[in-house]
Amino acid sequence: MSDIDSPTGSHDAAANMPPPLVVALIGLPGAGKSVVAAAFEREFGLRRVCRDTIRAAMFPRCSYSYAEKSAAMRAVLLAVEVNCMLGSGSVIDGVTFSRHRDLERLDRTLAPHRVLSLPLFLDCPPEVARRRVAHDIATGRHLALDRSPALVDEIMARFEPPPATCVAIDARLPKDALVAAALAAARARIAAG
Repeated sequence: MSDIDSPTGSHDAAANMPPPLVVALIGLPGAGKSVVAAAFEREFGLRRVCRDTIRAAMFPRCSYSYAEKSAAMRAVLLAVEVNCMLGSGSVIDGVTFSRHRDLERLDRTLAPHRVLSLPLFLDCPPEVARRRVAHDIATGRHLALDRSPALVDEIMARFEPPPATCVAIDARLPKDALVAAALAAARARIAAG
């Protein structure tokens, strides 16, 4: 049950609109989640809900503790829930969804809402992810300062195989092909209803 009350009449308006798309990008740091999220923002008008951005806003002098990460994740889920209530789609970035319980929390958030859910796994070998993260560090291209090749290994050690309901895309593809495959998966999900 949501702790946010819906204004009178908002459900009536939402019932006449197509259900919003909610995309959960699953994958290691360096898998290309932010690249794909930007494409979803641009092509589908989804609202990008990024845990890294939220955490940086909540904790300007972030120590990257579990408590800060957990608070930012709660804020991500709240933002996605509010977007659903407004009839707006979301793409979730900055979360690995490395454990099934992370997707289950998202599913519980989405359950009361009429949405199209797309869990999208960017399947990236750890060696590719480590190389990309090292490049991001060298060029200062990522907001989360805790990203490192060692973090890739740490997450890989606990990464549970994504559920069978996930659409998997080979994240080794060149950027344009990766984006095209992700957008095609979303179009197929929308067409399936």
